Amino acid sequence: MTLTATAPADSEAQNRVAPHPAWPKYRRLADAARRPVAADSVAVFRIGFGLLAVYSSVRFLAKGWVDRLYLEPEHHLTYPGFGWVQPWPSPWMHLHVVVLALLGACIALGYRHRLAAALFVVGFAYAELIDAALYLNHYWFVTLAGLLLVLLPVHHRWSLDAWQGRVRAARFVPAGMVWALRAQLAVVYLFAGVAKLNGDWLLRAQPMRLWLADRTHIPIVGPLLDEPLLAYAASWAGAFFDLTIVGWLLWRRSRPWAYAAVVGFHLITGVLFQIGVFPWMMILGTLVFFAPDWPSRLRWGFSRSLSSSTPDFGRAVGVARPVVVLLIVLAVVQLVLPLRHYAYPGNVRWTEEGYYGAWRVMVTEKAGYAQYRITDPTTGSTWQAHPRLVLTDWQAEQADVRPDLIHATAHLLAQHYENEGKPDVEVRADVWVSMNGRPPRRMVDPTVDLVAIPRNLSPSKWILANSAPP
Repeated sequence: MTLTATAPADSEAQNRVAPHPAWPKYRRLADAARRPVAADSVAVFRIGFGLLAVYSSVRFLAKGWVDRLYLEPEHHLTYPGFGWVQPWPSPWMHLHVVVLALLGACIALGYRHRLAAALFVVGFAYAELIDAALYLNHYWFVTLAGLLLVLLPVHHRWSLDAWQGRVRAARFVPAGMVWALRAQLAVVYLFAGVAKLNGDWLLRAQPMRLWLADRTHIPIVGPLLDEPLLAYAASWAGAFFDLTIVGWLLWRRSRPWAYAAVVGFHLITGVLFQIGVFPWMMILGTLVFFAPDWPSRLRWGFSRSLSSSTPDFGRAVGVARPVVVLLIVLAVVQLVLPLRHYAYPGNVRWTEEGYYGAWRVMVTEKAGYAQYRITDPTTGSTWQAHPRLVLTDWQAEQADVRPDLIHATAHLLAQHYENEGKPDVEVRADVWVSMNGRPPRRMVDPTVDLVAIPRNLSPSKWILANSAPP
């Protein structure tokens, strides 16, 4: 069943109860969402997503990250409830990433698109869940955008599915599809901007000052990066950009200039901070803010030939009601997730409770040191243990400053000693962390046995929330 509007017969309309006052507004919104618009921009979004999925997977293989990040660590810092997610052994983990690249190519080509997109999301989410120390905001964005590509019929235009007749070729889609993709990008920018509204970012230009001062080796501009005034300008400009860019992209008159700002902003941040493919995702993704028919205005010959060969090419694609419901649920989840940190005590930038999926992009820099004290209750003996006993260097760098990973490390240490014939050891952590250039403060209650505390989403009373910097 598709979401379509039907007018009641006159006799039925006379017997109906007067509609709720809000109903006309809903009808106008629903009619606007069903309005046919060109399918070009959503097709370009699909193609760009698929090509970046291919590039990212090939890059992952070429740099040897499958071995370093998945296969070399003896243990992984899993998410609560996902301890069962472990990497495939070699060479299957490599093959997994190769399959992700092939699925990305299928998405770009529109070949059995929905199946390819669904398998890609499952495969990508699996790789994302292996180790919480690998969490990146742009991985979360890829997962969500992939879900949208599963739900939305974006493969009726410029796709092998349409060319080979598996789906009807169509030049139009409901406007709501374009809104959904725009909203996904808007969520990223707006919540990233809100996260920057704090004293460190605006009043101390931190952590921007730390990052720029660490990049003075860059040719030509390097000496300027150590100037405090530049750090303040970059911090305020970053907050202003994130908070307002969606509005500028939506306004037709400012859109070309806003898109130029998007390109410039993400190219600069990509060069300075080496954040992988995220800049390219946003540069390609924000093209969806232009008029839906902008690609056809470039007079692509393929669109003209397809148009002339398909009889019902001008009829818009429908979106099923269950899909509409799922899109609404997905939207609500994305609005709630970034706000859930208000359910936890303390400063989220310190405790990181409610951090995942909240688009808190580049607002905190931490450095720290963690030491664990192991107690064997059967003998009463106590000794010190370093996290690198069970973690690699890159895992320990994250686990030294992130409370949830400190908790996970304590459980891994207990497991390590249990395997050595010392069951039921107690593990306490002494952790000192510097946030945004401040002097180190103790983060974890050193008297608490972390192994006795289950890993779940309840507030962690063992985190010293009162030690958080102002």
